[in-house]
Amino acid sequence: MEQRRRASLFVFINLTAALSFLALPWLTACGTPGPPQPPSLHLPQPPTDLTAARIGNEVHLHWTMPKRSTDRVLLKGDQDAHICRSIAKSPCESAGDAKYAPLAAADFTDHLPTALTSGSPKVITYTVELRNARGRTAGPSNPAYSASGVALTKPVSFHAEIRTDGVVLDWQPTADGSTLIRIERTLIPKPGSSEKSASKPTSASMRQGADVPLVQTLEVPYAAQHDPARAFDKDAAYDQVYRYTAQRVTTLTLDGYKIEIASDPSDAFTLNTRDIFPPIVPSGLIAVASPDEHVIDLSWSPNAENDLAGYVVYRREAGSSAAPVRISPEPVATPAFRDANARPGTRYAYSVSAVDQDHNESARSQETEEALPQ
Repeated sequence: MEQRRRASLFVFINLTAALSFLALPWLTACGTPGPPQPPSLHLPQPPTDLTAARIGNEVHLHWTMPKRSTDRVLLKGDQDAHICRSIAKSPCESAGDAKYAPLAAADFTDHLPTALTSGSPKVITYTVELRNARGRTAGPSNPAYSASGVALTKPVSFHAEIRTDGVVLDWQPTADGSTLIRIERTLIPKPGSSEKSASKPTSASMRQGADVPLVQTLEVPYAAQHDPARAFDKDAAYDQVYRYTAQRVTTLTLDGYKIEIASDPSDAFTLNTRDIFPPIVPSGLIAVASPDEHVIDLSWSPNAENDLAGYVVYRREAGSSAAPVRISPEPVATPAFRDANARPGTRYAYSVSAVDQDHNESARSQETEEALPQ
């Protein structure tokens, strides 16, 4: 009896071991839970690209909002931003608060209080703190520097005028702490055109082969600390519409930092650079009769304009008071023309003008006379 019990117990133990062995892979496949993770604090990562630009009596701040928190959790919804302003290393004072979405290109304008728009320039240090819903922060952004003090004088009476070889810009001079004039030219796309097509001239450029950037900056330094009151934009192109603005600019060195300060922009001046200038008058016109072919051949020196469309040939009877008559139906592409309609025995006075792609025509050249013999 005792032996039978021992045998049954042995079988039960072996069966249990076998079932445990078979269940082991399944248990292993399920895995075991790891240690519990703490909840995210949702602390936005501090910005690292804060910049500051003083324009007039305002400081414009720009930075990129983070995508994640410090523990790599995606941020959702607008994030609180606190802007700190410190004067000459004094304790931080609030410049304002705002909200921005994750990954947004954030900008904030600090309208300087009156106390910071007078007196000697001092360094202003800006930082931005991004705070979670409980007002906690992972720390400030990188510092960005500007300066207090009197603003530079805004350019007035700013004006632009087209010339044959560019655009002349002028303004009323003044004496202040500026060191250069910065002029910004913005191309205004024509209705129905894309930015890509607007980036090239529709007719020949004033400077052969020049592209027309959508935005271009021209800096004119002061000479001997004197406002030049004039600048020349040689890269402008014909048949475009430009908007010009100008700012006075200076660079200060305060506490080892180089800080740029700019005036408010001038009133914008919009200029249509439609080509209204005719080509130069052709020269060197000669006429040679060819009796065997019953024609009079004309030739002249070629013009060098980039936007030349061709030449127009005129004729009248020599010695008469009649007005010259155009005898070339279309502009002649090359500096030569054959008059096959000349009557033998009649002496003609010939002249030539040049015409550009905008249909501006020069005055006629000096006349030259020739006749086919009878």
